[in-house]
Amino acid sequence: MGKLYQVRGIVLSTQDFQDNDRILSILTPSRGKVTAIAKGARKATSSLRSGTQQLCLSRFLLYEGKSLATITQCQVEDFFGAVREDLKRLLTACYLTEIAEAVTVPGQPGYGMFKLLKESLSLLAREDPFIVTRAFEVKTIGLLGLAPRLNLCVSCGASLDWQEAVAVSPAAGGTLCSSCQGRYSPEYRLSKEGLKIWEYLTRWRGESLSRLKLSTRCRGELEEVLPAYLEYYLERKLKSRILLHL
Repeated sequence: MGKLYQVRGIVLSTQDFQDNDRILSILTPSRGKVTAIAKGARKATSSLRSGTQQLCLSRFLLYEGKSLATITQCQVEDFFGAVREDLKRLLTACYLTEIAEAVTVPGQPGYGMFKLLKESLSLLAREDPFIVTRAFEVKTIGLLGLAPRLNLCVSCGASLDWQEAVAVSPAAGGTLCSSCQGRYSPEYRLSKEGLKIWEYLTRWRGESLSRLKLSTRCRGELEEVLPAYLEYYLERKLKSRILLHL
């Protein structure tokens, strides 16, 4: 028999169901990803309407079911209104929630990802969406236990022989010296500036990112290698990424 329980969560995605219902994927700290139905939530008069929209941080009262939980009550905690008012920020937020949904497991605590997503959505309202995105990707890679080795060659342990750039390989798990390049596919080029920014974001703890100033070259490198690194291990393409280039 099902039971009632309370959770605090961020709505990652929604799907219309039947005439007026809405099915939600919710990221929660204690239960990971929860799939729930909000009956009648699409009605203009529904008390569930506002708190069950994508990107809402809400408190939910749910009734546990066999396959789906049922939302009986919800209260909005943060609507992230400033993010919704700017198309670039909104599309970026959708990309972040797609990543969160891809890496979160139902039934397993998701404290780290919940905290990261909540902080990133708050930062997104006032800071450069590009930097927030790159920080989110780097921290997600770390949460997955996939943080690369960036100070030495991951294959042989040799020092990096810098010229203009070094190779970074998701398959190898980090940077490669000139002798080991070409053994792992795919490989990406990263300048010393790009490497330093990656290392900085690995240590990032949620503080402001506004002091970071990236060259055009560095931005291009990180925009290529960080999503590719994630997609390699997720074994899937992140669809929302395409929208960021429209």
